[in-house]
Amino acid sequence: MKKFSEFMKEAVERYYSSNREKIGAGGDFFTAPELDPAFGRAVAEFIEPLLREFEQPAVVELGAGKGLMAYDILSYFRERGLEPTYYIYEFSPYLIEKQRETLRDFENVMWVSELPQIEGLVVSNEFFDSLPVHVVWKNRELFISDSGEEVWEEVGDERLLEFIELMGYQELDIKIEVCLECIEFLEKIAQALVRGYHLLIDYGYTSEEMGNFPEGTVVSYSKHRLDKDIFEDVGQKDITAHVNFSALIEFGRRFGLETVIFQNQRDFLTSVPGFLSELELISAGEKPEDIERLSRLKTMLISMGDRFRVLLQRKV
Repeated sequence: MKKFSEFMKEAVERYYSSNREKIGAGGDFFTAPELDPAFGRAVAEFIEPLLREFEQPAVVELGAGKGLMAYDILSYFRERGLEPTYYIYEFSPYLIEKQRETLRDFENVMWVSELPQIEGLVVSNEFFDSLPVHVVWKNRELFISDSGEEVWEEVGDERLLEFIELMGYQELDIKIEVCLECIEFLEKIAQALVRGYHLLIDYGYTSEEMGNFPEGTVVSYSKHRLDKDIFEDVGQKDITAHVNFSALIEFGRRFGLETVIFQNQRDFLTSVPGFLSELELISAGEKPEDIERLSRLKTMLISMGDRFRVLLQRKV
C-alpha cells in the first residue's frame, strides 16, 4: 500500500520519461504554446522589461514540453537584441531530445537538473499541475492498496495537518489536495533567485473556490479525452491536479516572494499590446489559415481564459 501522492509521483515520472507522444495532436493534451506562437511571444513581450532590469539576466523555464514556448520567447528576444542565458529544467530524456531539436539554432540554451542561482526570471507553463498531491478528507489521507483500491488512513504526516490549519481548511468537508512538492519547489525557486521574478501560468483555484471541487481535481487525460479511471494503464496517460494558487501566494510570501500580479489568462494576454495587435490583424483576415488561427487564439482567451491563472512574484 502506498500514499496517493507516491502513486501519482511514480505514474507521472513513468509517463514523462517514456517515448510516448504526449503533447499536441498526436499526444494526450494541448498546451497554449502548442496552439499558436502568439502565446510565447506574449510571454516574451511581458517579461522583456523585467529582464532588462538586470545587467546579465537569465531565464529558467520549468518543464519546457517540446520547447515551443522557449523557441517563441527566444525568437522574440533575438529580434530585439536580448540574449539572456536560457536554462531549461527538465528530467525527461525524451522531452530533452525534442527540446534540443526545436532549439538547435539558439546557442544560449542550457539544460539543468538543479535550479541555478540567477538574476532574472523563472517561468513555467503547466508545470506545477503535474506535481503529486496528497489527498486528505476528515483528517484521513488517501492510500492506494496493492490491488488498486482506495484506503483512507489517519493522517500521519504532520506537514499535512499544519498546511490545512495554516490555510484555514479545518472545517471543510471536502477532499483537500495538498501539494507539498509545490511548496518545496517554490522554496527552491525563491532560493535560486538572487534577484528577480517568478512567472507561473497554470490551471487552478483559490481557497475561496475550493468548494467547487468537493471530490478534488485529480484527473487523467488520454488522447485528448478525460479518463476518470486513473488507476488503469499507469504511465500511459497524463495525470494532473489543479494548482492551489492561494497556497503558492501564502507560502511565496513566507519565502520572500511578493505577489505582483495574479489574474486569469485572458486578462493577462489582453494586457499585452503585441497579442492584441496580432488578434486584431488575424480577426481582419479572411484566409482559411487566419480563421483557423483566430479559433486557436479564442481557445486561449475563452475556454482556457478563466481556468488558467497567471501569478507573477518578485523576490524581495
